[in-house]
Amino acid sequence: MEDRTSFVLSHYATDQVGTWKQSQPIEVGLIHGTYKIETSLATFCLQRLHPKLATDGILQDYQVVTDHVAKHNFPAPQLVPTSQGNLSFDDEDGSRWRLTTWLEGENTSTIRSLAMVRSAAEMFGEFHNLMQGLEYTFQSSHPLHDTQHHLRNLRDAVNEHKSNSWFKKIEPMIEWVEEKLPPILLPDDLPTCVVHGDPKISNLLFNAEDQAIALLDMDTCTRHTPLVDLGDAVRAWCCLKDKNGDVGFAIDRYEAIIEGYAEMGPRMEAANLERLHVAGLLITLELAARFLADTLQDSYFAWDSSTYSSRSEHNADRAQTMVTFSQKLEEALPQQRKIVDAIFAQTS
Repeated sequence: MEDRTSFVLSHYATDQVGTWKQSQPIEVGLIHGTYKIETSLATFCLQRLHPKLATDGILQDYQVVTDHVAKHNFPAPQLVPTSQGNLSFDDEDGSRWRLTTWLEGENTSTIRSLAMVRSAAEMFGEFHNLMQGLEYTFQSSHPLHDTQHHLRNLRDAVNEHKSNSWFKKIEPMIEWVEEKLPPILLPDDLPTCVVHGDPKISNLLFNAEDQAIALLDMDTCTRHTPLVDLGDAVRAWCCLKDKNGDVGFAIDRYEAIIEGYAEMGPRMEAANLERLHVAGLLITLELAARFLADTLQDSYFAWDSSTYSSRSEHNADRAQTMVTFSQKLEEALPQQRKIVDAIFAQTS
């Protein structure tokens, strides 16, 4: 792959990016192939984009968002155009590559402290606040947190792949999602803002004091209710899974998320606030639906071949974690509602 990254970099102006010296794969992340590129001038991030996130619309949206945050000195990567002025380099094998600036800091999937959780929530709150000033119509049609779309896709996968050997194994999980997800679907008329769309901890950089110092991966930015970012943060940051596979809900992290966002985020409209305590459950069930569909379709998520025999096996395990976590979240809905009411009462 080093030869390929060198070849890709040769299509960028040497007076801007320098000449290729070495590349290092970055293993964190499920979708893109990501490389740290050292050149004679600087360090860059080069990504081979997943085909479903490599559209012209997403690239244009990415440029607009990153240009906007740069004007306001918000810490995020900046897109580097090719020597021809293109937003990406289109390889002969059909791959699309994107080059951005490199930001220093620790990129991790491990949550070490409540301070890390609160700081991350504060940064997403700052991002939502900042993006209120962006007047732009997003071009991408990628179904970001279109929960009804993902539910339909699961149903289509079931109808098409009932003969798949995995279907019977995951059928109880499919039935759980079909029971629990439809009643909590969000209405279409909720107040919106520009959301990040993928607020996992590995999409931030941290310093040695566990303070968030940069926000990464703006591929999925769009207009949506802020509940999808907050719900996904709950799903990603509050799910505890030990070495035995037992799953738990970190209610202290939940409280840190709500506190951090309430402190730094924009004012939350009443219609969104009323549903905030259910947002984590919603997004957890949505992701379960996606993992279950891909267990049958075997086409989207990257998978760990060192641990699992197939993408379907890995997705089934992921789905089981999400289903079990959704059960924990459902049990804790009264606690989540109490925390939301108490914290937002202090900010009103």
